[in-house]
Amino acid sequence: MPTAIESVETMSLAAPLDEPFGYAQAWVEDRTALLVRITTSDGTVGWGECWGPAAGTRETVTDFLAPRLVGRDPRDVTVIYDELVHHARAAYQSVVPYPAISGVDIALWDLCGKLRDASVAELLGGRRREEVHAYATGHYFRHGLDLEDQYGAITAEAAENAAALGAVKAKIGLSLLGYGPDDDVELVRRIRDAIGPDAMLMVDANYAYDTGTARRVGRALESLDVTWFEEPVPPTDEAGYVRLRDALDLRIAGGECHTPAGFDRLLAAGGLDIAQPDLCNVGGITAGTRIGQHAATTGVPVVPHVWGTGIALATSLQYIATLPSEPWLEFDRSPNPLRTAVTQESFAPAAAGQVTIPDRPGIGITVDEPTIEQFRTD
Repeated sequence: MPTAIESVETMSLAAPLDEPFGYAQAWVEDRTALLVRITTSDGTVGWGECWGPAAGTRETVTDFLAPRLVGRDPRDVTVIYDELVHHARAAYQSVVPYPAISGVDIALWDLCGKLRDASVAELLGGRRREEVHAYATGHYFRHGLDLEDQYGAITAEAAENAAALGAVKAKIGLSLLGYGPDDDVELVRRIRDAIGPDAMLMVDANYAYDTGTARRVGRALESLDVTWFEEPVPPTDEAGYVRLRDALDLRIAGGECHTPAGFDRLLAAGGLDIAQPDLCNVGGITAGTRIGQHAATTGVPVVPHVWGTGIALATSLQYIATLPSEPWLEFDRSPNPLRTAVTQESFAPAAAGQVTIPDRPGIGITVDEPTIEQFRTD
């Protein structure tokens, strides 16, 4: 008799921060995570992670998705994914709860790898690389600082991260603090001066602008040797992505807020130079793999968005192992106690900025359940 899914559980975690930090859309006061644990009849456990707040997503996993999983063979992962998406579409009509499906899908792939004694990368067709270069995400806005002090604190952090990894991503969208796009450009200019001409610099607006403002900011960024301009406009403004890609001599990146259908439209319309699915948000490894295949047919490289615990990092590394071209790993260096608490593996970049991709079965992690108990909120 094949191994069957016996239980589907969630763990809601939260870690308050000593100081909040901000990006264009909001302040972050604590770091949270919703984990999914699926156990089979033989005791094998698979782990996944969902993007966003636990409220709503937790109940979607346990009350809506779990009853359709119990008794199933977890190795039927892509079949299960398609059924869950269809079931959710029929039930919700206007929306599919992709963050909830993401956590389930990742846990099923982790289970599938463990049951077959193979890494997820092997199950997806094989590893193209054993390690990947990381770039530093961080450089968020500080609470209570005036503009000059913001510049000083952020550029100092960027210089430190550039020295460590050789590549950084700047946050703009100072409208959160009451400033404007010219102040955003000045921040990027100061970061470029601080990190020097040889460090790689990306810029993330977190959809702070309309298309016209994004075009003006993008033209200023062209002279600062920016590698890509990320989320310049809201994710719903797919036409804006296309117009900006046509207008600017600057790579346009995005996707962390997009659904699989949104990626299909953006890629078909020619709206992206860099595709950035977040596997904890877009539907998991199954959806991410299909997006990667579509991107490859249009010549668009994939650099996944990553902003979570060690589970999110490990999942993204398995995915990155399979991607063509030369992907990067987004490595969040902003405060997050959960980043190292959830898994025994920290995935900290080596001195040269490289992160080794695990080759153990599944996504290649060991979850530290005793440690994470202190962060549980459920």
